Amino acid sequence: MATILLVDDDDVARLVVRRMIERDGHHVVEAGDGQAALDHLLGGLQPDCIILDLMMPTLGGVDVLRRLSTDPRWSHIPVLLMTALNEGREVDEARAIGFRRHFVKAYWHMGDLLRTIEHATAGNHAPSPLTSDHSLATGAGLS
Repeated sequence: MATILLVDDDDVARLVVRRMIERDGHHVVEAGDGQAALDHLLGGLQPDCIILDLMMPTLGGVDVLRRLSTDPRWSHIPVLLMTALNEGREVDEARAIGFRRHFVKAYWHMGDLLRTIEHATAGNHAPSPLTSDHSLATGAGLS
């Protein structure tokens, strides 16, 4: 069982994703914005994976990603982006910092997310190439 930090300001999105991840046997800690996520981390939480939205109040996902990448306590934690954005300044900034995989909210599949979590938390914390699921971003592969 992995511990997942789920960071999103959309309550409904967090509820749906949390239920599916918990159903898959993982423990989920929620944060409604970037500052709440950092507060959890500063409080000692060591998640196995972080699912991060980019556009949030108080502290956005790019700022959180920047903090994670520069702090040795957290730089090894795989980060999965789950955001409404497919492209744009925030996505480009996040890509420059680094993340494990990019899911576009309108087009993601729960099975893909769960497989990515399993891979990211299987002890494989070595840096991996940045991936953006453009097939999902364009709607290809929707069932």
